[in-house]
Amino acid sequence: MREKTNVRSQISRPLLLLIIFLLALSVKFLIFVLVTEPFIFYKYPYFARLIAQGGDPGERILDLSPLYLYLNVIFFKLYGENWEVLAIFQIFLGSLSCLLIFLIGEKIFGKTAGFIAAFILIFYANLTLIELTLEPEALVLFLNSLIVLFLLQIKEETKSGRAIWKWMVAGGLIGLATITKPNALLILPIAIIFNCLSLPSFAFRIKSILLMLLGAAIILLPITLRNYYRFNDFILVTADSGKVFFHGNGPGATGMERADLPQQGFIEEGQEEPDYAHALFRRVARNLTGRNLKPSECAQFWWKQTWEHIKKHPQDAFILELKKLAFFFGNYEVHDIDSTYKYYRIIQKWPFLPFGLISSLGILGMWLARKNLRQLFLIYALVKIYILTVLVFFAASRYRLPAVPFLSLFAAYTMISLISWVKERKIKEFTIYLALTIAIWAATIFSFRSEIMAFDRWQLATRVHYVLGGNYYFKKGEYQQAMAEYEKTISLQPDFAPAYNRLGMAYAILKDYEKAERNFQKVIELAPEMDQGYVNLGLLYELKGERSRAISLLEKALSLNPENKKAKEHLEKLR
Repeated sequence: MREKTNVRSQISRPLLLLIIFLLALSVKFLIFVLVTEPFIFYKYPYFARLIAQGGDPGERILDLSPLYLYLNVIFFKLYGENWEVLAIFQIFLGSLSCLLIFLIGEKIFGKTAGFIAAFILIFYANLTLIELTLEPEALVLFLNSLIVLFLLQIKEETKSGRAIWKWMVAGGLIGLATITKPNALLILPIAIIFNCLSLPSFAFRIKSILLMLLGAAIILLPITLRNYYRFNDFILVTADSGKVFFHGNGPGATGMERADLPQQGFIEEGQEEPDYAHALFRRVARNLTGRNLKPSECAQFWWKQTWEHIKKHPQDAFILELKKLAFFFGNYEVHDIDSTYKYYRIIQKWPFLPFGLISSLGILGMWLARKNLRQLFLIYALVKIYILTVLVFFAASRYRLPAVPFLSLFAAYTMISLISWVKERKIKEFTIYLALTIAIWAATIFSFRSEIMAFDRWQLATRVHYVLGGNYYFKKGEYQQAMAEYEKTISLQPDFAPAYNRLGMAYAILKDYEKAERNFQKVIELAPEMDQGYVNLGLLYELKGERSRAISLLEKALSLNPENKKAKEHLEKLR
């Protein structure tokens, strides 16, 4: 399994480790400086600030990674609003992850394969973009890599009868990964199977497995008890799985595009809290059932709703799963954070490694290394955990990202094999696998091409021109620039109601009431079930002194949303 080929022998191991770390740090810092802008997506900083200042996030705490949230709280207390410090810390973690992958690769395939795998990670720039979001992915990758390396190490130590207690540390690391991203709990049964495959003594297996379970429980139990104490509800870590399952499999889900609630974007825009969809899904579940459901019951509600949809459309659901599998290995990056998508468009023009090439080499590496499945069980299993995550939920780049370090190991194995065949003059094997690499890579680029291009237009319109362009300028009071961005949004997505709504508001502020009226009427045409268009058109008529028309529209808005405070206030004044 381990190759004899090695990086230059005259480079000492400590120097090689330093080179890998500094190269990773340099590339990531360069991307941070040249590509990224001041942070837009402030979900974790928002709630960290709230907690640090003595506030209570209420049920929203159930939507957040506990470990990453409290890390944000610590950084806020130390550095205040200087969130760039946290981003730099995540760059540091990402660089350590590259080092860990080198060490794993060195252990299972040899030093050269480890170096190639680390190189792949360093120059897969999309990984750095996601690490730079104030989201837990950098921590997830670091912990997952550390867990695998630690398990490989303690397997050898325990075989010789030493350090059985380290299995409790392994369990603790899995617990930390789980309170960072709950799907990391799947690593626990994988680690148990790995234990059984690795240790010959039955007594050692039982002891080490119990110690590992104890280690995981020590980390998980405080979070579970916190949830039970605060909400009288048994929630292991978070309570948003039903919502995410609906996003990935509900009506309208395409594998890339999520299934959302009707006019969810409109509703979220009117809220101060970031990523308000979590609270919205609970509110809708409670309204539809007429019961004050517990958070876990709200999650169960959306699981049931989605399963009902799947049962009614089994063929569509099966096709959707096949598409998700294709998108998992696909070249295109499905970004669900506005700023990351914008940065992704920039780095596409730079000479970095595309995901399609990594996945193509990785697929072939998994095939080439299949004879060593038992020894490589952990690496195969980690890839499959995140394939499963995408199949259950959806193919956002963030969801497949934790598989990339382990795919890079298999990709490195393919490259080592190609090099070996050239040296050994095995032209047939080299030609076949090189051709397969090119063919699979082409498939990752051209599969579902028209659908991807349409989705990318939607991303460009809504994420870049609408949110990061129009809304940014609108909040700054630069209405002409905002209107130009909203017009770009509409040119790409003519049926996107929120852009007409904001455009109408901008025209109203600039006292161009005729154009404002046309845009608000378009909002009502596109989203007749939403109160927003009726309210804004009603307020416009109030400004123009058309009292009866204003009252009629505001009453209509209240019939759609009885909780609309603005409509209530203006109706009282008009009456």
